[in-house]
Order: sequence, then C-alpha cells, then structure tokens
Amino acid sequence: MSNIFKIILVFLIIVSVVSIIMAVIGFVDKGREYAKRLVVEDKFAIALKEKKNIEKELETVRSAKELIEVEIAKREKLVEELSSQLEEAKQKSESVSAKLDASKIELAKIKIDLDNEKKEKLAMSKKFDSLKSDYDNIKKEASRLTKEKMDLEKRITESQEKQSVSLDTIVINPNDSNKMASQVVQPVMKGQILVVNKEYGFIVTDIGKDKNIQQGIKFDVMDGSKLLGQAQIDKIYDTMSSAVILPGGKIDDMKKGNVIVEIR
Repeated sequence: MSNIFKIILVFLIIVSVVSIIMAVIGFVDKGREYAKRLVVEDKFAIALKEKKNIEKELETVRSAKELIEVEIAKREKLVEELSSQLEEAKQKSESVSAKLDASKIELAKIKIDLDNEKKEKLAMSKKFDSLKSDYDNIKKEASRLTKEKMDLEKRITESQEKQSVSLDTIVINPNDSNKMASQVVQPVMKGQILVVNKEYGFIVTDIGKDKNIQQGIKFDVMDGSKLLGQAQIDKIYDTMSSAVILPGGKIDDMKKGNVIVEIR
C-alpha cells in the first residue's frame, strides 16, 4: 500500500513540474508574439502616414498640372491670334513692316515660352506617374502589413485562449450602487471609426497622441443613438489608435464612420 502511495505521489510531482514548464513556455511565446505585433503595428502606422503625405502631394501635382494646361491653352490661343495678325501685316504696305517685325519677335518669344511650358508639363506628368507608382507601392505595403498584423493578433488570441483565468467574487455595496446610478457619465472625448476588423475583433479610430488619449480608456461605440458596444484602447499612434471590442459588443453592426464616445 505504501509503494502505491509513493508511485502516485511521484506521478503527481511529475505532472506538476510538466505543467509549470508548459506555462513558462506559453508565457515566453506570448511575450514574443506581442513584441512582433507592436513592430508590425508601428510599420502599419508609418505606411498610413506616408500614404497620406503622397496623396497630398498627388493632389498638389494634379492642381499644378491643371493650371499649366489652362495656361498652355491660353498661350496657344494667343499664338493663333498673333499668327493671324502676322498674315494681315504681310498684306499691308511697307509702312507697317516695323509692326510686323515686332509681332514676329513677340511670336518667337511666345513660342519659346510655349515650348518651355510644354516641357514643364511633360516633367509634371512624369512626376505624377512616379508619385502614382509610389502611392500604389505604399498601398500594397499597407495591405501586407495589415495581413501580418492580423496573423500576429490571431496567434496571440489563440495563445490567450489556452490559459484560464479565475476571477474573485466582486461584492457591490448597495449604497455605492445607488450613488453610481445617481451620477451622470459625461463624455470627454469623441472620435470616429476608420477601420473595422470583424475577424479579429478590433477597430482603428481617428484619436491618437495628438488628442492626448491614454491606453486602457474605454469608449461607447454609437450608430446614431444606438449603442453597439464598448471598446478599449490597446495601441496608440500619432493620429490614430487601435481598440479591442469588449465582450457583448456588436462588431458585426459596426462600420466606418460610427462615433466613439469616452465613458467614465
């Protein structure tokens, strides 16, 4: 009987040691995956920022191109008018030869200006094409980084689901509950949803470091007057942030443009 007890005791010790080793390995893997996720999210933020800058530059180049085209049209019309005047001057007497020579000089100048503007338009077109190519590359890079971010978040979620967490019983004092009910929660910060990732349960908002947002702040997600759920800020960038949807949130009903309101 004593030998059986010893065998059982040894077996229990072995199981405990194995469990501790597996827990340590899981914790280390989780830390590495989280670090990778942070790196990918930083790259994603940089790519979006570069994308916005290129879009602004594209708009500037497009406007400049349109102005040049209008100016070229004016110059071409002026050339036509001067050419007509030149033909009329040729038909006049020798007394207007001075005027004819002046018109020729002016026409030559305008043609030179026209050629220069055409060259400038061509250079602008090439720059526009180059910027468009850069813009397409940035979009591809942003798409790739988004996929990597999703993959990392999936692996982190799977790792978290393998661990069980026990919560202590929370006792609420009825008096405290009545006091809280009598208080009015005032929203102090508002924003909008930029991206909804329904597969991995998170959103991207337009609130970032520029609005002094803090990690862990919770928001109500609203569609008009309809409450869709709550989200908690997870990662913060210069002009945007990512937030996880808390349990009970209707992420399937969330979409770009929904308003988020800070709760306290």
